[in-house]
Amino acid sequence: MKWQHVTLALLVTLIWGSAFTFIQIGLAEFPPVFNSALRFLTASIPWVFFIKRPNVSWKFIFLFGMNYVFMFSLMYIGMEQGMPAGLTSLVLQSAVVFAIGLSAIVFREIPSIIQVAGVFIGGVGLFLIGSGMGEIIPAHAFLLVLGAGFFYGASSIIIKRAGSVDMLALLIWGCLVPPIPLLILSFIIEDNQLQSLINISGKGIFTIYYTSALGTVFAFACWGYLLKKYPANLVVPFNLLVPLFGIITSFALLGEIITAKVMVAAALILLGLLIICFHQRIRIFSSRFISRSEVL
Repeated sequence: MKWQHVTLALLVTLIWGSAFTFIQIGLAEFPPVFNSALRFLTASIPWVFFIKRPNVSWKFIFLFGMNYVFMFSLMYIGMEQGMPAGLTSLVLQSAVVFAIGLSAIVFREIPSIIQVAGVFIGGVGLFLIGSGMGEIIPAHAFLLVLGAGFFYGASSIIIKRAGSVDMLALLIWGCLVPPIPLLILSFIIEDNQLQSLINISGKGIFTIYYTSALGTVFAFACWGYLLKKYPANLVVPFNLLVPLFGIITSFALLGEIITAKVMVAAALILLGLLIICFHQRIRIFSSRFISRSEVL
């Protein structure tokens, strides 16, 4: 990859990782589900008027958008209930584990032994985080974010069903779906939505547009550009930096404490993700190593 494109990939992962910190800041301004609704509203309007609808059915767009309703309502509520931004960015990587499991069920894609090993190592890291949640963080907040990870993983299955489609267009048009169900849910379970808009501050506006215009539209457009220009196996591994940037920015801007336990858990999760991302290269290397050993 050219250094300009490496820089762009780093910028995208920095935006995605730091978005968790700005979500946390925004939760002090808006109720969580209402906050999520505002994010999707500003991620779809006005962009939907300039981007052609993707070549998929309205039913598919609805399914794609509703998956975001479940994912982001769980994540925002989990963070509002006490899940730190840095840990949220880390636990959300469980999406890779869920995606492998769902692929095995939906597409009959049986994971290799190497992938299973990666899932196991990453699962140990998640267990390490979850095992101590009740002590310092409500366990239900952790489970809510873990649930968000499931729907995040499910989104990759839905996207795979779409086949060859303009992903940015699918994202923008899919963002049209969540605002209404999220607003309905918000007015059922939350209060002070209108008051939060009346008292909105510059900081609140910034957090909404950072997560929508920058974290959703701009970052996704850049990511799609990189995926079109380079093979996925060169681009996708940059995703591993998202939780690292999430933890660093939450420490720098929110003062979240990074304990030794979190560092060990993060190392295990990232190691598991590395094994999953590079399982084919590991398989080729191991087969060559075994062949050489047999010759010797």
